[in-house]
Parts: sequence; C-alpha cells; structure tokens
Amino acid sequence: MTSDLDSLIRHAAPLSDAEALRPVRDETRRELLERITFAEAGEAAPAPRPHRRRWRIGLPVAVGAACAVAVAALVVRPGGHAPAPSTSGGPGGFDPRPVAALSFTERKGYIDVRIKDPLADPQRYRKEFAAHGMRIDLIMVPASPSLAGTIVMQDDGGPDKRQIVPIEEGRCVTGGGGDGKCVRGLRIPTGYRNTAGISFGREARPGERYDSTNSAFAPGEVLHCLDVRGLTVEQADRRLRQREVTATMFHWETGTEGYTEGRDKLPGNWYVTNADPWAPGQVMLSIQKDRPAVRDTAHDRALFKGC
Repeated sequence: MTSDLDSLIRHAAPLSDAEALRPVRDETRRELLERITFAEAGEAAPAPRPHRRRWRIGLPVAVGAACAVAVAALVVRPGGHAPAPSTSGGPGGFDPRPVAALSFTERKGYIDVRIKDPLADPQRYRKEFAAHGMRIDLIMVPASPSLAGTIVMQDDGGPDKRQIVPIEEGRCVTGGGGDGKCVRGLRIPTGYRNTAGISFGREARPGERYDSTNSAFAPGEVLHCLDVRGLTVEQADRRLRQREVTATMFHWETGTEGYTEGRDKLPGNWYVTNADPWAPGQVMLSIQKDRPAVRDTAHDRALFKGC
C-alpha cells in the first residue's frame, strides 16, 4: 500500500524536494519578465489629442547610486528586502492581489505619484490612476542606461489650468548643459481634470533601438570617460573596441542636408564630433570632414566629471 502511494505521489509531483528548493536563475526570471512585457510593444499608440501642453525632460542622466532605478521582478522595500507574502489572503497565506504598480502619496493640494513597477502592464497603470480619479496613460519606452528608470516625456491637455510638475531628485546631467536633477515622479494637483500621457524610460532589450537617449559620454552611459571626439572614424573604432562597443550609425551634414546612414554609406574617414547611444552596445557617431575644435564648455565638463 505504501509503495503504491509513493509511486502515485512521484507521478503527481516529479520534482524532488531538493529540486523544488533550488533557486530560480536570474536569466529565467528575466526571460519570463520579457515574455510578459513584450506584448506592450505591439499596442497601438493613442491618437494625438488637440490643444495639449507638452514638455520633454531634458535628457536626465543619473549620477551615482542615488539616481539609479533597478528594474526588478519584485518591488523591494527600503532596506533591501522583498515584501513578505501576506497572511490575510486566501488559503495558503498568500494574498492574490497584485502589488501596486504605482505609489500615491497625498499632500496638501496635490498627490505625489511614483512608479514602483516599471514592468507592469499599461492597463494596471491606467486602472490605478483611474482609482484616484485621474485620466493618465503611462507607457514605457526603451531608454539608454542613464535614462532607464526616469520620466522622459509628459504632455497634457484639457480645461484644468493647473499643471503637473516633476519630482526631481539626485544629481543629473541634462541635455541643456550642466548639472541638474533626475526626474523620479510627478506631482499632480488634487482633483486634476485634464488627460495626460507620460513616457517612462525602461531598460532596452538586446538589439532594441533606444527611443530616448542622452550623450554617450554622460555618466552611466557606455562611453563615459572614453572620449573619441577629434579622432578619425578608424581611430575611434579602435578605441570603441576597448569597451566592446560598435559604431553602427553615422550622422553628418553637408550644406543644408543632414544624413544618418550605416557604415556602408560613410563619406570617408572623417573626424568624430559627438556620439549618441543607438542600442545596447551600439552608438551613432556624428562626423565632419575637418578636424573639430576642442570644446571645454560647462556641459562638456559635466559629461566627463569624475574621469
């Protein structure tokens, strides 16, 4: 009788106790998350709304660990511990309700909103905003490393004259030059009546082209502290190989015309004037025929700060 029961259990649960306790590999978690979130890319973009205010964040660059946002499978509490399973749910002690994708903190006259789960389905964001009486759409866009985990664009429109303002934290380098602050959330007026759209930078998948970028030389980016400006394309290629980076695209201007082409359309072994992230491990080099003058602006110094 006992042997028959043991056989039945082995067929019903083929994993051994040791296998069941074995931790799941990070690669497996990452692959599952990508499969879950990949469907977002196929969703149709909402039709543009007339008479909207729009502002784009000035390419913030996270400087140091205080500005970094980890893209994780679990929402981690302050102190570095994952939330424990709730004992108030159904049988087994697990709460079936999903962890909130957004956090809402009510203040006097406004609500602070921060993104807790950058991998959540857009429908979850929409429902959580709606639960607070807000008509706001939040989408994720592939962003270069220094912009992953930041708000990169926001627009709104409607009868409400009050404005959504960014919550800025940490030190960043903005596209406009000099040190600025990282945009980490939004401050929304209480009872806000407008519709709004928000774009949040997420980590790009291998080979995926960035939708939002900063300078490739900025802190946190692939060429930080590796200057290739003033070098020829061939010289720059040799230096890029030190970081296992490839110049995939090139941009140049002749007269009033601008060109962005692949390596097969290069006009010659011209000089590099700038570099921008293109995709993970890839950059676009801006080039010109004549050797560029050396620049030493406040923005340049901020890009190479600490090098």
